[in-house]
Amino acid sequence: MSQTDWDTDLRVGEQEMDVEHELQVGLVRALDGALGAGSREEASRIFEQLLDYTRVHFAAEELMMRLHAYSGFGEHELEHSKLLDQLNEVRSAFEGGQVQPTKELVTALRHWLSEHIQTFDRGLALHLRQPSRSP
Repeated sequence: MSQTDWDTDLRVGEQEMDVEHELQVGLVRALDGALGAGSREEASRIFEQLLDYTRVHFAAEELMMRLHAYSGFGEHELEHSKLLDQLNEVRSAFEGGQVQPTKELVTALRHWLSEHIQTFDRGLALHLRQPSRSP
């Protein structure tokens, strides 16, 4: 995902969310770079950062959804839970030496992140921009 892709496809119009998403995309890019350089240790370190950051980001989004009585909360939270479960499975496989970090993993992360932002997060951002919302 190039910087142009980020600018044109992944902005949702809520500054806090856009900044967090850009950081998340940056970590995926860094993971891709480490894999391209053949550094398993660096890739594992970046993957841990991505997992930690994703947990924090999802918690912030879920708090925002609760605070603003977002009707799509349950489905959105379920998507977050599914991704975290998948990331934790991958981490366990890395740690157990069962799999190597691969470019396919990065491709899957990019796809999931892009789809999630363009659907679930855009819906949340639209809700947050409604004048009748209450903080």
